[in-house]
Amino acid sequence: MTKGKLDLLLDGLGIKLVPVHRRRAPAESHARGTMQEIRGRYGDGHLVFVLRCIRQTVNNRDELWSDTIGAVSDVLAQRQDWALRRPGDLLGAFDDIALASLRLNAVARRPWPVRATLRTLIYWELERRLDAPIHLAV
Repeated sequence: MTKGKLDLLLDGLGIKLVPVHRRRAPAESHARGTMQEIRGRYGDGHLVFVLRCIRQTVNNRDELWSDTIGAVSDVLAQRQDWALRRPGDLLGAFDDIALASLRLNAVARRPWPVRATLRTLIYWELERRLDAPIHLAV
């Protein structure tokens, strides 16, 4: 079976898509639909950066849940300035954010949509780190 464009793109990131009936292992995801949605709306570059924000961090490497990927994409689409002007700071901020804990927090607030709640939690954490007022020493 030949690989599709999405699977080939993910190979370069060390991510493998698996069917939902199969349990995920590290670096695997069931989020084919979410990733296709993001590619269709924002393109491959945006999807790659979203996945890098998750995969290239110490504590979040395997947080490849569809809600998490979608929420990170939503935040980065809204705040493109963070990725354009400060990509290193943005990746560093993701190192400090425990996406698994935020996702559990969002899941605990059901019936509210997990992706929407998670989007808000991630945005708040990033905003605190990236838009914090600068205090000058007097």
